[in-house]
Amino acid sequence: MSISDTSEARSSLIADLASQLAFQKRWRVLSMSAYVITTVGTLLCSAGATYFAASGASSIAAVLAAVATVLVGTEKSLLFREKWKFHLLMYTKLNVFRTKVLLGRIAQEQAFDEYGTLLMMYASELPMAAREQT
Repeated sequence: MSISDTSEARSSLIADLASQLAFQKRWRVLSMSAYVITTVGTLLCSAGATYFAASGASSIAAVLAAVATVLVGTEKSLLFREKWKFHLLMYTKLNVFRTKVLLGRIAQEQAFDEYGTLLMMYASELPMAAREQT
């Protein structure tokens, strides 16, 4: 491989890393937002249901309890908290890898192998809710 090929491959790797970092950041923020919204919504609806039930507005309390139940079920089935943590972990690993590449602390062949390993980790370890077998 010539020097220009090596430089081009390194530039391509850095550009792809920037794209992956942006992707992980976007999903980290999205999953964090979904987790916060469902958690805060559950707390507010539960507290509201308790308050309205105690004050005699049972129909409002029932609606708020139902909304809280849906929010809890949504968060538990879509695993927003686990996905947030996973995307934060992937972002951090990719950022550390990017730093090693930019500082020249890793050989090019090793860099390609490590990058492939990181991408395979993303594909194989993304949190998914387990399906019940009946």
